[in-house]
Amino acid sequence: MSGSASQKLSFQAMIFTACLFPFYILAATLTNSSAILSDLLATSFDLTALTACWLVLRVAHSAHTGKFAYGLGKLENLAELMIAVLQSVLVIIAATQAVQRIIHPEGVSGAEFGLFVTAAAVIGNVVLNRKALRLAAETKSPVLAAQARVHLVSAISSGAVFIVTVITSIFNEVYWIFYLDPMASFVVIGFMVYNILAMLTNSVSSLLDQAIGEAGQLRILKVLTAHFDDFSELGDIRTRQFGGKMFVELHLGFDDAWTMAQARAVVAELVAAIKASFRAAGDEVEVAIVLLPGHADG
Repeated sequence: MSGSASQKLSFQAMIFTACLFPFYILAATLTNSSAILSDLLATSFDLTALTACWLVLRVAHSAHTGKFAYGLGKLENLAELMIAVLQSVLVIIAATQAVQRIIHPEGVSGAEFGLFVTAAAVIGNVVLNRKALRLAAETKSPVLAAQARVHLVSAISSGAVFIVTVITSIFNEVYWIFYLDPMASFVVIGFMVYNILAMLTNSVSSLLDQAIGEAGQLRILKVLTAHFDDFSELGDIRTRQFGGKMFVELHLGFDDAWTMAQARAVVAELVAAIKASFRAAGDEVEVAIVLLPGHADG
């Protein structure tokens, strides 16, 4: 259900942005505003990013068995990294245009249609951001978290462009007002840079296959301590997390006199206890128990 809801939200966001995009092109054509042009570039990034989100979620939620036994969670992090690289290119283009408008300032004209487009962008992105945040918290999906950031940045950027365009259109005869338009472009660029850094930090750290944090390690140790008498030997405790997923591998030894049925009963109890401990903290974890070989008699 969570996978289906995630794909549905990404598809809705993609369609909304695709419908908005041609109107942004028309608005940028009718006006000489660098702020609206920057918002157009940001929207083109949004469309690319949301399309990638939708495709990645479709693939990741349909390949949990067979060749990819652990699913395709890292594909989400790779998509996030790709989105950050694409946005870096658009930042360079938008910054170049804004610098040119500072060097050669001019008043904004023909921006009335752009006001309607940016207002629609603010409303739509706020609604989609709230939905994406809720689903990201439920599914622990880095792609949905990135999508939520995309909507937040788009809403704030479009809001800033809307306000500045209103001011520059009303006070078009005041010379120093001309500089507000490129300054609004830099506001949009600033949020885009923030988005890039957040995506790079999250995607790179997840791709490194890092261990579960200290809080998770403590949960595992508490469960093992509570069941200390149920096993005779403790080997490695291996953990990993990626793509919003957590995995725990415990190497345990049991009394040589035990039957396999006795060991399996204890293993099932330990697995259930660890999963319950993580679930209480709002996390889901996969647990595997590796049986250590018994010691041969002298």
